[in-house]
Amino acid sequence: MSRERLAAQQAELLGALLGQRQDPPGFDRAQLRVQQQAFLDKRRRVVARLRPDLPELLGDRFRSLFERYAAEQPRAAGSKARADAAEFAGWLSRRGELRRRRWLPRR
Repeated sequence: MSRERLAAQQAELLGALLGQRQDPPGFDRAQLRVQQQAFLDKRRRVVARLRPDLPELLGDRFRSLFERYAAEQPRAAGSKARADAAEFAGWLSRRGELRRRRWLPRR
């Protein structure tokens, strides 16, 4: 197998695991779903670590809202986690999911 063909197949598999492409032929669909969920869980944990205010503000809704966001915004290969966290916050804000905080002056 040529390096180019192997690289194309790897890109196809990665795209499927990130939710950007159809499942490539020859892979067990159930196993692909397990790995896709693991990637989604890791992505959510990283966003929560980078933006701890979001899980705090959203509480129990954090997980389901992040899964909706991730379904609409698959993570591109090579994208940065901080950009993903910022985009999630923007996505929440555009949908009115974040309550505005009232800041009080320090005494």
